[in-house]
Amino acid sequence: MASEQELAGLLRQGHFGALFRRMGWDNAGVLEAVQVEGSDLRPVAIAGKRGVTAWRVDCPAGVPERSEQHRVVRRLRRFSRDQLVVFASSDQHLWLWPEQRPSGVGHRLVDHGYPSAAPTESLLQRLAQASFALDEEDGLTATSVLARIRRSFNADRVTKSFYREFQKHHRNFAATVEGIASDEDRRWYASVLLNRVMFVYFIQRKGFLDRDRNYLRSRLRMVRQHYGADRFYAFYRRFLLPLFHVGLGSPPDGRDYAEAEAQRIIGDVPYVNGGIFEPHELEEAYDIEIADGAFESLFDFFDTWRWHLDECPTGESNEINPDILGFIFEQYINFTDAGQKENGAYYTKPDVTGYMAASTILPAVADRLVAAGLDDPALLLAGSGDAYLHDSNGHGIESSTSGTDGRTDGRTDGRTDGRTD
Repeated sequence: MASEQELAGLLRQGHFGALFRRMGWDNAGVLEAVQVEGSDLRPVAIAGKRGVTAWRVDCPAGVPERSEQHRVVRRLRRFSRDQLVVFASSDQHLWLWPEQRPSGVGHRLVDHGYPSAAPTESLLQRLAQASFALDEEDGLTATSVLARIRRSFNADRVTKSFYREFQKHHRNFAATVEGIASDEDRRWYASVLLNRVMFVYFIQRKGFLDRDRNYLRSRLRMVRQHYGADRFYAFYRRFLLPLFHVGLGSPPDGRDYAEAEAQRIIGDVPYVNGGIFEPHELEEAYDIEIADGAFESLFDFFDTWRWHLDECPTGESNEINPDILGFIFEQYINFTDAGQKENGAYYTKPDVTGYMAASTILPAVADRLVAAGLDDPALLLAGSGDAYLHDSNGHGIESSTSGTDGRTDGRTDGRTDGRTD
């Protein structure tokens, strides 16, 4: 297999076909450029590996907007169910990996962009992981190839890396909690508080908290300016608890701040229903104090990560999404301090819950629409081909769902997506 240095040279030159050959990929099965309705772009297949196709899209006018990227990917899925797509302009390259949405229907685009003359280390590492040696060729299957490429480009793979660091910060933070005598309760409250703070990190990055994307850190600075730098416990008691219990935990018309200054510092924040910010039993049982410095250290750690709330991940190595909250919950509820499994609670990821919801809620909604005398959604979807089918429903099919080209699974090689080679 090629070295990262060699791959970097081919990337800078824009020799993507040669790049994939050095990565151990095969020639592409689709030979002609593909026309995309409503777009001047003409994707060309440059390589393939056990059902995954790599496409190059030349972009004379620059890398297109997200909506056109989605249009291209939807068109390419008629030819290959899984693909890597490279949009190449004169000054920028953008790699896309269409990752299945949590609902199981459609894809979100994980992207890796860089100036064409300066490929990133992150992308080079991912390409190296998606390379295949000659001596492993006989053992490769469609499933194993797809799994490796998914591991290389999947945006969710940093969850465990974050958690390993989080464990250390959790222990350190728990040690700073004052007023709770029990070690077990102190660790419990540290989990409660950090879970709240992580939730706030996600929504502050969207500007939902007083239109400040660095809300918590800027409020720490404001608290120190108002109460004095020598008031080392003001942030938790004077700001954080009112933010949780009153600001985020109450509707705007029901907020009653004990101090007018707290209301000014908190600013315009939304009501977050669901109980996460309601007063906790430990807060009612103990007189808790936490030094400002503990939060400053925590923010230093959190600020090294990209807190991504929506479904347009970039796939960078420091990006996390809300799945981290569920993963941490599962770890802390199931394991003792010694690392032994104690309970049987599990966090169910969105791909499972999304499938369950889509398979139960949507039919119920459709039935109600029909009962109300409206058009049957099934009739409206009849001509949509496989656009709204779960990917799993398309594996092993014997005829084209589009009904227009006679290919199996939209491929040109006459094989089903459930191939055994």
